[in-house]
Amino acid sequence: MIKISVFGQGKVGLTLTACLADAGYDVTGVDVFDALIESVNEGNPRTDEAGVLERLRKNRAKVRATKDSMQAVKDTDLSFVIVPTPSNTLGGFSLKYVKKACQEIGEALRKKRDYHVIAVISTMIPGSSEHILIPLIEKASGKKLGKGWGFCYNPVFIALGEVVKGFVKPDYVLIGETDTRSGDRVLQVHRDMMKDTEEKTPIARMRPIEAEITKIASNTHETMRVSFANMLFSLCTEIPETNVDRITQALSHRMGKRFFKGAVPYGGPCWPRDNIALAAFMDAVGVPSSMPKTVHQFNLEHGKYVLRKILELTNAGDTIGIAGVAYKPNTPVLDCSFGVDLIGWLLEESRSVVAWDPLAKSLLESLMKNRIRYAATYADLFDKTKTVVLVNPLEDYRNWDWRIVKNHVVIDCWRCLKPQEIEKIKHYHPLGQGPASETKNFLEVLSMERLRMLTD
Repeated sequence: MIKISVFGQGKVGLTLTACLADAGYDVTGVDVFDALIESVNEGNPRTDEAGVLERLRKNRAKVRATKDSMQAVKDTDLSFVIVPTPSNTLGGFSLKYVKKACQEIGEALRKKRDYHVIAVISTMIPGSSEHILIPLIEKASGKKLGKGWGFCYNPVFIALGEVVKGFVKPDYVLIGETDTRSGDRVLQVHRDMMKDTEEKTPIARMRPIEAEITKIASNTHETMRVSFANMLFSLCTEIPETNVDRITQALSHRMGKRFFKGAVPYGGPCWPRDNIALAAFMDAVGVPSSMPKTVHQFNLEHGKYVLRKILELTNAGDTIGIAGVAYKPNTPVLDCSFGVDLIGWLLEESRSVVAWDPLAKSLLESLMKNRIRYAATYADLFDKTKTVVLVNPLEDYRNWDWRIVKNHVVIDCWRCLKPQEIEKIKHYHPLGQGPASETKNFLEVLSMERLRMLTD
């Protein structure tokens, strides 16, 4: 069995290390932070990803961490690079950390005889592998590509809070390979992590630049689906006796169910920036870039629409509770979080805010400080407010005693409460579902004259 080094021991890199060790590989984690290296070697790194600590502790003898990249490359046969690629001022992805890792790997290859494969996982602008990284490694190693080393671009499709699943049960494996030998080595590692002995998981093999386009296009397509569902969400919120869920469920028979739930704007560390990056790349290539730009703009506008509906249901001076502030359930991450944006907008509109999130409380306190108040429990949230907005569809709601709600207004952005829970709430407002009123009220907004013009 080959030995593997993983450059970057952040949230995703550490998870990869744990999954590789659990698949039977000896793994060397490489990072620049002493405290992180020490915690990995002690078997107790800080992580909130489910399943990571269990795998690391179970396979502690197979894992070590170091700052010595030269030795890590010397001792292994395959190096994964999974370091940050932060957005730059032009909307692209900075390769400064990826280039540093590849430079160090290249210098180590100069003294190595055995064949070594470099597989970059970090999200990159198309063209980065073939036009920037491979020439850099060739110069650092003094060896041409294919002469003692191979290269793959091997992005993964993960969701924070479920990163282990992204490695051991992916929808498919994407490999951008410069040669079959290198691709075969990377593919075998994935099969071992997946325990895919029957080879049922789809595999897509192509050139590195094609894989780079595929990765960034995947996220843009997903945000396009979310935005389409959110468009229907806003329509149904305005039109009496309509429910966006019935419409998206019907459409899903032809269009699929994934990322097709009308609710709040998308957020997180990947989706928003990937649309901006794809648009910037398309502009650079000289092709129309209106689609990713429009999806991004619609997402911003949709957030203001949801704000408007909340303001219509509250009054200046009201104290509003926000349930779920992270960009999605099961993670503390606040990057591009609609919950954070909503808090800021509500403060600007003279509302006071009390926030509750089971995982993001400490990060939110660091971000918002004393601009808002914080609830220790859901009961505390209701005790301090008269209106509560369910921003995220949290499983925690199943354990809430909804009898304490009494005269509170509950605004459900995801229509995630069950009928037996809703019946206990006197003032329940599911966004994405029109009011139960006569159609004639709708025609007061859309004048009969305008309707005739649209149907003439």
